[in-house]
Amino acid sequence: MKIVGVTACPTGVAHTYMAAEALELAAETLGHEIKVETQGSMGVENELTPEEIAAANIVIFAVDMSVARAQRFAGKPVLNKGVSEVIKHSRETILEAVKLAEEGGSVQQQVSGEQPRTTGEPSSASGEGGKEENPKRKVFFGWLKRK
Repeated sequence: MKIVGVTACPTGVAHTYMAAEALELAAETLGHEIKVETQGSMGVENELTPEEIAAANIVIFAVDMSVARAQRFAGKPVLNKGVSEVIKHSRETILEAVKLAEEGGSVQQQVSGEQPRTTGEPSSASGEGGKEENPKRKVFFGWLKRK
């Protein structure tokens, strides 16, 4: 099975590469072909080509932030996981992705141009506009808005 992935973590460079390496090792061990793009503080590395994306059976997002240019994956089944989860459970992530690809249609998310979100986040379409302000943040930072 052909898999493409994107890893991205805002907390540090190491997690992005650790997740990519974990996915590559697990996929190789299970006999699947994978290419993983990393998006971190060093920028985009190992960038996926349109041909690689088109040939993929499934996309894995191992991310704790939004994916740059997510519209490239429009129409592809996408499995969203957090970076830490992928590092700890890479084999299970690959097996879940393969199962979802084989089932077709029953995937966690189909990318349709909107920014993808990681599992567990609120399901607001764009992550903007409809955001509710955290009441603690309002109290803590409220003094900044006073004149």
